[in-house]
Amino acid sequence: MTLRRSVIALVAVLATLGQSSAAGFETQNFSVSAPTADLARRFGEMAEYFRREKAMEWLGQEMPPWPRKCPLKVLVSMEGAGGATTFTFGSRNGRPAVVAQEMEIRGEVKQLLNSVLPHEVTHTVLAHHFGRAVPRWADEGGSVLSENDEERYSHDVRCRELLNAGRAIRLRVLFRLGDYPKDMIVLYAQGYSVSGWLVEKAGGGQSGRQQLLRFLDIGMQGGEPRPGSPYHGSIESWNMASREVFGLDSLEALEANWLESLKTSSPNRVAARGPSGLKNGGGSASTAMARNELRSSAAPLPMLEAPVKARGATPEYDRPTSATVDAKPRTFSGFPSASRPMAPEKPRLLLLPPEVPRR
Repeated sequence: MTLRRSVIALVAVLATLGQSSAAGFETQNFSVSAPTADLARRFGEMAEYFRREKAMEWLGQEMPPWPRKCPLKVLVSMEGAGGATTFTFGSRNGRPAVVAQEMEIRGEVKQLLNSVLPHEVTHTVLAHHFGRAVPRWADEGGSVLSENDEERYSHDVRCRELLNAGRAIRLRVLFRLGDYPKDMIVLYAQGYSVSGWLVEKAGGGQSGRQQLLRFLDIGMQGGEPRPGSPYHGSIESWNMASREVFGLDSLEALEANWLESLKTSSPNRVAARGPSGLKNGGGSASTAMARNELRSSAAPLPMLEAPVKARGATPEYDRPTSATVDAKPRTFSGFPSASRPMAPEKPRLLLLPPEVPRR
């Protein structure tokens, strides 16, 4: 009995030490918890910096201060990097709005500052702009645009690999997904590829991002996810968005243009050449070898998988919330749940080898 009490007491002491080791830092819009006071201050200041930067990149102006600070929990770990931001949507002053949010990031400090934190902060810019859930492909794809060159390159390579492996999702399905698909990496990689292409097609930079927001706004008008209907917009609303924003007759025409762009080398990019280096560019041999593994002369037929909920900012419509708002809020969080499968469609694809940016 004495030994058992000692063990219990030791566990309690360790738990107390673990809790007391976290430090806090308050900014105008974030309430940060991190392992040390210095890290809490650093991440708080960088969160505010990215909040301003990403708002300017997407909206052309800074966001007003949030009525409630966003809790930001920083967990330093060497076992992979990632993050999750959850939102409670409702209404404020009669308009759709984010009424509560919280963010958690985990990983090595440099990776968190270079990619994970700006990615998660971009989620907040998009969520506050629309005041409701953003289609998953654009929410994640647009946020990947905020990551560093290495991460974006990795998604570019992965998208081509997935397309050539037949694991892509037709845009008529992808654009309407309210939940993450079972094959999560497809949504991230394909969402990034499509988002980046649309931004560049609209002129790039701030103007390109604002045109993507306009495209989303029109496409989402066909309806939003709700119990019994997990889809964003309709085929008709996304067709309209394609016509009005990009001058393309339909979503199928937009998809065909996107796929064609993947087959055509950009003037400021070069393809991997051989296992020992890159043609006309820098880069390591290991990078080139990894790229050459993705070469394909013809594409298998893609099969779509049933969308399911997964870790991240995924929708859960019946979770209670304490937020005081004008209408019933919907909380977005991450819990597994099945959804109806999509019907498979089978285009044939033929992509060039992946590319790397010129240095």
